[in-house]
Parts: sequence; structure tokens; C-alpha cells
Amino acid sequence: MAEASTAETLTTTVAILGAGISGIAMGMELRRAGIDDFTIYEKQPDVGGTWLRNTWPGLHCDVPSHMYCYSSEPNPDWSMIYSGQAEIHAYLRSCAEKHELIDKIQFNTMIDTARYDEDKGSWTLETADGQTHTHRILVSATGGLAEPNLPNIEGFDLFGGEWWHSAAWRHDVDLTGKRVAVVGSAASAVTVVPSVADSASDVFVFSRSPNWVMPRGNAFYSDEEKAQFRDDETWHKLRRKQYRTSMLLYRAFKRHKKTRAGLRSVGLQHMAAAIDDPELIEQLTPDYEPGCKRILVSDDFYTTLAKDHVHLVPQAVAELTADSVVAADGSHIPVDVVIFSTGYSQGTKLGGRAAVDVFGRNGEHILMALAKRPEAYRGLAVPGFPNYFTVCGINGVVAYAAFFLSAELGAGYISQLTRRLLDEQLRSIEVEADATQSYNAEIQSELKDMSWTEACTNFYKDASGRVLAFFPGTVGRMKRNLHSVHERDFRFEPFR
Repeated sequence: MAEASTAETLTTTVAILGAGISGIAMGMELRRAGIDDFTIYEKQPDVGGTWLRNTWPGLHCDVPSHMYCYSSEPNPDWSMIYSGQAEIHAYLRSCAEKHELIDKIQFNTMIDTARYDEDKGSWTLETADGQTHTHRILVSATGGLAEPNLPNIEGFDLFGGEWWHSAAWRHDVDLTGKRVAVVGSAASAVTVVPSVADSASDVFVFSRSPNWVMPRGNAFYSDEEKAQFRDDETWHKLRRKQYRTSMLLYRAFKRHKKTRAGLRSVGLQHMAAAIDDPELIEQLTPDYEPGCKRILVSDDFYTTLAKDHVHLVPQAVAELTADSVVAADGSHIPVDVVIFSTGYSQGTKLGGRAAVDVFGRNGEHILMALAKRPEAYRGLAVPGFPNYFTVCGINGVVAYAAFFLSAELGAGYISQLTRRLLDEQLRSIEVEADATQSYNAEIQSELKDMSWTEACTNFYKDASGRVLAFFPGTVGRMKRNLHSVHERDFRFEPFR
């Protein structure tokens, strides 16, 4: 009777937070597991997540398109080797439509809180407008880097020109003839700067620390090539070739000396081919080995920096005045527009604020639990939070491969657990604390010897230096780890 009473109050069995890459993967995997009773909550008006939100000019993926997709949904019609934002968003939309996920999504719906009811074995979600929804299982697919990050400086309210973050691009502002400051020189900046320089009269690129930038080598596919990609074997051959190339990054992350020397040589040659100013080259050369920070790709960042109207400012920004950006050395640079390409606020993966306030067993907040022990089981589950799972959570992403692959594998494992809860009519499934600690002791012993723990500043690790972003192994190893449920690592509770 207890379960029947619970079932009568359910909105649906499964709630998925977010309709980006992870949320769509979760919906697809539930469908494959024969589970149709789920709801996806999305705060935006469409699917796509980061590929809907971010629309800055020049935005492309930095993984080849035929790798940057679901393995179960190849797309022979990618227009370029590295596709742009609009095309990637259209692909995600097509996947959601093909798997009939659109009608499962509540768009423009912001979930504020989620609370676990131990007696009922269910989660109650409350929206920003006060509505409540009840589900047996809650899956977070919100991503760890969703909220734009702005530097902690003064003067935002004093500056008389326009300013914005690259993640909230102002398409209504014409940059023609304007003096523009771009703050940052990492992943978004290397695509923003060339586009801005096409119209601005002067561009000032504030770079606190340089990054390794490799050539992207982008190009359009011909109609003949697209036709060949429609053959499964041809597509798989291309994908395998691109995957083998991406393994270079894995070897760099493992501190393989020859690989890192090769990447350093490619990066320096890429720079020297575009820039002949020795001082500028020195300012752009990192003082750390490739792999400590994110390795960037761009065909036109260095050539843009070599232009007369583009100026590198090797300084952090200290403040804004009415008409200037003030660098860390105190110099004032008059500008009309400031664009912050300064990344994203850290989500629960790295100890930042939560996208949703999640309260588990005994009302404990997810951030309090992670503050005590910043770890998850295989990037998917946290002790004390029954029937709660995350796609690509703490240490749940393979670093060198497309995010799509990690999302598919994680979602597949969660769908197995969901199937188990339904088939056995369980009240709850919860990962054991000992299993979580044992698993994390194993992977952290590996992670401490990888490139991300070296002497550079990156967002992959917390204040203590513990790497929380990545899984230390290969895609194949993650796939083997998530092939089937680890029975002894979970507590399966029936209804009383």
C-alpha cells in the first residue's frame, strides 16, 4: 500500500534537470531502457544548454564534429571539421525530436529546490513560481559551468560604455569603429578576439597568463565527403582516426615527456608562423608544460594579435573607470566597450554554488555534503542522497574526449539503476559511503600524478589542489567501469 500511495502523488517517475547534452543523453538512455515516465525541466525556451545560451561570434567546438556528437547518433552532414554554435544546437534539437523528448520537456521552468522524502522514497521539486512536482528519481544534468563568471573588481557601475560577458553576447551593439577591451585569453577569448578585431578600431586583449594554442585546421566538408560519411564503416574509420589523434592529449595529461615536447613544438611553431615580434612571442609563451591548463585551438588568434590595431596587455584587470580599463600595473586604457571572456562560476562539481538547492537525507544540503567530502561515486552518486544521480558529476568526465561520450556512459548507468528500482519496486537506491571513499582514494592517487596538479592555475582542481573535474582513465576504461551495476557498492531498500 505504501508504494501505491506514493505512486498516486507522482508527477512522473524520473525528473531530469536540464535539456543540454547531458539531459538529452539521459532522456535517450531512458527511452532505450523502456522507461517513458520522465520529465525534463529546462529553464531556457529550447534544448541545447550551453549551445543555446552561448552565441558569441566565432564560437565553434574544439573537438572534431564527428567526435562531438552522440555515438548512437552520427551526423554525416556536418558542414565543417569543427562545427559552429548554430549547427551544433540544430543537431541537439534534431536528436531531441528524433527520440520524442520535446513533449517531455517543461521549458522556461526554473527548479529552485529539491527535497528528499525518506518515507516515500521520492523527491519534491519546487519551481521558481511556487509549483511543486514529485518524482521517485532525480537526475541532475545541469552541467558544472553554466553561470558566467565576472572578475571581482570595482567600477562596473561607473563605466560609461557598454560591457558584457561573452556568454551573454550583445548582438545589438555594433562594434564598428569602437575601442574594445577583451578581458581574458582562454577558450572563449581565442574565438571572440578575431571576430571583434574584424570591426573594432582598436582591440586590447588583457591576458593574466598565456595559454598553449594549437592550430585548429578547420575546413568545410565537400558534398562528396558528406556522402561518404553516410556509409557507416567510413564514418567509423574517421571517428577511430580522430579518436587516436585525441589520445595525444591523454598522453600529455599523463605527463608523457615526448608528447608534451611535441605539443610545445607545434604551439611555438604555430605562434612563430603568425608573429615576428620577439617581445610579443615571449609574452604569449606559457611558463608551464602543455596539459596543465586547457589546451586551446584556433587558426586565427595569433594572426589577429599580430595586427597593428590589436594590442596584447599582459596584465589582469584591476578596475573599471568611467571611460577606461585599469590594468594591474595601474595603467589606464580608454575603451568604449568591455567584453569579459572570463569563464564560468564553478558549480557543485568544484564546490561552487548549486544550480538547484538539493536537500538529501536528514535535510542535508548537497553543498554541505560536498564540503565535508568533495567526492562522488563514479561521477554519478553521492552518499546521503538516495535516488539522486548526476550525469558527468565530480570526476565524471573523460578529459581528452568529447563530453558527449562521458554523458552517454553516465546516463546509461543511471538508466540501469532506474530500471532496477522500478523492476524490484524499491523505495530507494543509495551509494555506500565506504564504496565512494574507496573509489575516490583509487582515482585520486592517479590524478595527483597527472598534469592538472602541476604549478599552474586552472579550474580543474579545488583550493586544496584535489582534481575534481576529470576521470583519470580512458573512454574504454570508463565504459568497462559503467558496463553493469556494482551490486556491493549500493544499498537497495524495499518499501517497509
